[in-house]
Formats: sequence, structure tokens, C-alpha cells
Amino acid sequence: MVENRAKELIVIAILLALAMSVVNAAVFVYYPIGISAQWSKRPMYFAEGNNAGGTDLSGTITINLSEDDTSASITVHPSRRGTTHYKDVLRIVNGDAQAYYIGFSVDTAFDDAAIAEAELVVRDATTGALVGTVNLRSTGTTWSPWSLGAGGQLRVDLRFRVSSDASGSDSASIQLIYSPQSAESPP
Repeated sequence: MVENRAKELIVIAILLALAMSVVNAAVFVYYPIGISAQWSKRPMYFAEGNNAGGTDLSGTITINLSEDDTSASITVHPSRRGTTHYKDVLRIVNGDAQAYYIGFSVDTAFDDAAIAEAELVVRDATTGALVGTVNLRSTGTTWSPWSLGAGGQLRVDLRFRVSSDASGSDSASIQLIYSPQSAESPP
């Protein structure tokens, strides 16, 4: 009888332990966190380059900027044979009193096989010195990072190498990334 009682107590202890683990798994504790967001004018923005609106091989070099100059779309018409270099089609402007570090994220790459090379070439707008390039044929983030001083400007060039017997088109989408620090890569 003692042995049966011990077995019953062990079964009851196991059932209580299981019940407690289920109860503990359903407990949630909330601690308050206050979050405040304060926005101001944009420190970095786009501007048309010196050759925006200029004559292209087949049409016009078209730059469309958003109302607050924080997004841009570029349309160019490279030759279907050879390399076409578009100089100074877009500017990246630091309108702030502090330096920023910049990089790019290629979200959608050019993938037409006729486009052998597609690069965004970034240069210092004053000196013309090469800052860096972004391969527009491959998705991913380029975070070197490159520095842009207070009031500075970067010049954006494009380079395409196309080999095609026919007309065609393709598109890519990229994002400018900027941060006041360079130690940590963007997510």
C-alpha cells in the first residue's frame, strides 16, 4: 500500500511539474520603454549633375528628383555596342554641418546578358578624384564607407558596356546609405 501511495505521489508530482511548466510558459512581463522620434530637414540630398538634361545618344539624359530631393531616377540610353560613360549626371550633396559616411545598396541589379558592365562611379565633385565604384550587375551593399565632409558634394557618373545586336532595356534600383559613423556596417 505504501508502494502504491508512493507511485501516486510521484505521478501527482510529475503532473504538477508539467502543469507549472505550462503556466510559466504563458506568463508575459511588460516593462515600459519610452521612444521618441524627432526629425528635421534632410542633411543629405540629390541634385542634378552638370550633364542632366543633356543630349544622349538616343534622347535625353533624364534625371527626376522627388519634391524634397531625397530620391532620384535616372534614364540613359547607352550604345548597344561598346562602352558608354555618362559624366556628372547626379550629385550627392551634404547640406549639413557635419561629415557623413556613405555607401550604396543595390536592391535590383541589371541582369540582361547584353549588359556586360554597369557601374555607378562616384567622384569628388570638386577635384574629380575617384571615391569608389558600385557594381550595378550584382545585388548587395557597398559600405566602404566613403566620407563626405560638411557642405561637400559627390559627382555620380555611370558606365555601361553593352554588346547587343538589337535594342533592349533593363533597370536597376539602388539606395544611398549614409550615417554619421563608420564603425558599424548597415543592416
